[in-house]
Amino acid sequence: MNDPKIMATVALAGVFIALALLEVWRPVRAAARGRWPLNLGLGLASMLLVRLMGMAGPLAAALWAQTNSFGLLNQIAAPIWLAIPATIIIMDFAIYWQHRAMHIIPWGWALHRLHHADTGFDVTTGVRFNPGEALVSMVYKSAIAAVLGASPLIIIAFETYLALFSLFEHANLRLPTRFDTALRRFWVTPAVHSIHHSAHGQDHNHNFGFAIGLWDHLFGTYQNCASGPNIGLPQHDTGG
Repeated sequence: MNDPKIMATVALAGVFIALALLEVWRPVRAAARGRWPLNLGLGLASMLLVRLMGMAGPLAAALWAQTNSFGLLNQIAAPIWLAIPATIIIMDFAIYWQHRAMHIIPWGWALHRLHHADTGFDVTTGVRFNPGEALVSMVYKSAIAAVLGASPLIIIAFETYLALFSLFEHANLRLPTRFDTALRRFWVTPAVHSIHHSAHGQDHNHNFGFAIGLWDHLFGTYQNCASGPNIGLPQHDTGG
């Protein structure tokens, strides 16, 4: 259990189970668990693909950068107190732009639309990704990790953080109003991200943030409420 990757996997499994139980207690929408086998199957396929391609992943890129003293943080010999927040903030910022690109670039949307095609919205939506999109994301994050010169351990922490937020922000969970209002000033909550999955008009071209909600506010893509209650692809889906 001292292996960080095993500890991260156990943590993710625990959070998934906890969120699934909380969805029973405080759901926003009626449960539609018939989607779970497909969503979990896609999540497993993406995970296996990333595992098989692990030698080209962000962790391998970070190890290479560390060994060769490559990348910004290695060049300036950044102390750990700077390297941790810098890595998480810069990588999160990069993921925001990746997400926007997947809605704009036609081939990106062809991959990403599978995630939005889910007509439900719960913790399993957080693992419902096209394996091709998972591969593109892995290559992109690997390049960022190398250029940044991120620490391998911090990359493991970031990947865990990203996966945890994907589960949390897709949860069919009604947070207390005051807590949600306070949290969404800085972070992405399920209520905020559910707007991105709206089937109405251009709602899904808002709220691209994966964890840090600041980027949507800074770049004009934040939206406070959805145009309607339906989840899924827009009725006339012609692109992202």
